[in-house]
Amino acid sequence: MVFTEWLYRYLIGEEMAGWDSATFYPGPVWLEYLSTGPGERIREAYGSARGM
Repeated sequence: MVFTEWLYRYLIGEEMAGWDSATFYPGPVWLEYLSTGPGERIREAYGSARGM
């Protein structure tokens, strides 16, 4: 979802964030830990699948 679509849905009152959000994205959660200093690499972590 692009930012403009998210902003539109947020402004019309749809729940777009939080535990009780109506928005659902299938697939695993993808986290990206950015580097905190010079020479460090970006770390990626994947959660379990959210099949419903």
